[in-house]
Amino acid sequence: MIQLNRFKKVNENCLINNHKQSYKSFENIDTNVGTLIGSYQSQKNNLTWLAYRKSSHEIRFEVRDEQNFQSYYLDLEDNFLDSEVTFKGFSDNRIIVSLTAGQDGSQDFCLEFLNHELNVRHKFPRNLAYVFSTDEESSLLVNFYSTEFYIISNHDFQIKFSQRFPVFEQDEVSNVWKINNSYGVFSTTEERWFVFHLETLELIDEMVLDICQGNYSGVDTLFQTSNQLIFRCYQYNEGTKEVEYMSVEKKDLESMIEQSR
Repeated sequence: MIQLNRFKKVNENCLINNHKQSYKSFENIDTNVGTLIGSYQSQKNNLTWLAYRKSSHEIRFEVRDEQNFQSYYLDLEDNFLDSEVTFKGFSDNRIIVSLTAGQDGSQDFCLEFLNHELNVRHKFPRNLAYVFSTDEESSLLVNFYSTEFYIISNHDFQIKFSQRFPVFEQDEVSNVWKINNSYGVFSTTEERWFVFHLETLELIDEMVLDICQGNYSGVDTLFQTSNQLIFRCYQYNEGTKEVEYMSVEKKDLESMIEQSR
């Protein structure tokens, strides 16, 4: 059992702006192309990716160069109809686009901008969601419906191996985070927390948060800085959900992992 303590309260205003992946203020704007429903700036800020909904079953994806002098686009069919669109960075000229529609399923694509052309580099199996790169060679994908984890090759997108953790026999995966190059953390819908190896997908141990034993009803998500893990804690006050953010040093988790070996 990995038991974390020594939490400190965090100011919410210092946290949220550092974790936005898209420019929400520019979404849901009607243009002559369609309604702008998502955008993303590449890591080196040299490309801007945009998503426009042309109709309930068609989405246009556009990429612009750093000067916004030229743009390129392609249209994808939305088989789910009116699905939500999110972006995840993959490399300087590739991006992962996710179409999700709740219980109806999800579909991920890798879009590539190369030689002044925008194309679908790879279409992932249905419901297999890209989460993050584990290193330069591999990435983690998760089927949130079957609760199975996959490691794939970043070069040809082939599946190397997969794992389904015993904890999911009576629970479901809620979210997954990369903590460093060695291990990750996932939470379940029952708000249980676990640490696992990124390279092998082996379960290290369950992570117990001492803040749950205090005044909070639960902990429902995690944010990060370079040195801290920041948990969103909640409690109910006369039917109203009140939220606070509590942080713990990453080195405390690393120390507990070493002790658990």
